[in-house]
Amino acid sequence: MKALYFSGIHEYELRDVEKPQLRNDTDVIIKITLTTICGSDLHLIHGIIPSTPGYVLGHEYVGVVEEAGKAVKNFKEGDRVIGPPAPFCGCCENCIEGNISHCLNGGIHGSGKELGDLSGTHAEYIRVPFADSCLVHVPDVLEDEQVIFISDILTTGYTAAVRGKVSPGDTAVIFGAGPVGLCSVVAAKLFNPYRIIAVGRKDKFRMEMAKKLGATHVLSSEEEDAAGYVMNLTNGRGADAAIDASGSEIAIRQAVKSVKINGNVSLVGITGTDVSLPLSQVFMRNVNISMGLAYVGYMKRLISLVMSGQIDLRPLITHRMDLEQIEEAVKLFENRSENVIKIIIKP
Repeated sequence: MKALYFSGIHEYELRDVEKPQLRNDTDVIIKITLTTICGSDLHLIHGIIPSTPGYVLGHEYVGVVEEAGKAVKNFKEGDRVIGPPAPFCGCCENCIEGNISHCLNGGIHGSGKELGDLSGTHAEYIRVPFADSCLVHVPDVLEDEQVIFISDILTTGYTAAVRGKVSPGDTAVIFGAGPVGLCSVVAAKLFNPYRIIAVGRKDKFRMEMAKKLGATHVLSSEEEDAAGYVMNLTNGRGADAAIDASGSEIAIRQAVKSVKINGNVSLVGITGTDVSLPLSQVFMRNVNISMGLAYVGYMKRLISLVMSGQIDLRPLITHRMDLEQIEEAVKLFENRSENVIKIIIKP
């Protein structure tokens, strides 16, 4: 089968690889009908996330079950499904305690042997373990494009809003206008805040998209002091909640400075390195900080919100390409030579 193969640091190519096979009775083989390029793919390609090259990339997908292990009870051949980037068994100590993103028996698709050696989604087929625990049925009334972002960037944005405790009447400020930041705007809007302030850098296209998706205010951190802007807008009180979806140390520090006394800061952007925080301000102003991996257990809830029409992320799709074009797609996503938010790939 054809797949995007990570052959070495800064190197990748579309090549023929062996089609995955069932290894365990709880596995399924899924025919990929849609996948999408993620910033994490670039982090792996360039060694920001350490891994040993020699695997197929990708971790977001919509697909159809082609074959199911004999122990799989909830899914059969022909079922349309989505699944999390990090499959989970549902029965280990971490899963039982609700920490399914840290499953002791799992891993992350398309991230190498260090992270479970699970087949990547930038391919025609993948093997998914623990199917009954982690896969979710896609209702017939929904198209692939309506659900492709649920398992990763939308789950992350929704987790950020929940951990940030965004509530009706709040002022919420979101740092980062990339795919996760834009999903955080969509997620925050679900909780009926009074204001949603989206802070980007210099990509006017993405900031305009934030406004279309529900941001009431947008600004460039390169043109204005974000924390000062928030304080002026709130008459010196500060935002109730701040979300950082960028992973930038500058943005994280601004998020801490922009919230009110006893405000909430939710960090979901991957930093890739250690950062310093103004802990004296955090302490003296009782700022609450939460961070970490998204809770993929929200997938079923998010499908319901898509079904109800409260979420529609199709505007994030700026490019549609075939698997044969995926090398070009990765370059376009990284270099942003055009107005790019998300590129979807159809095998």
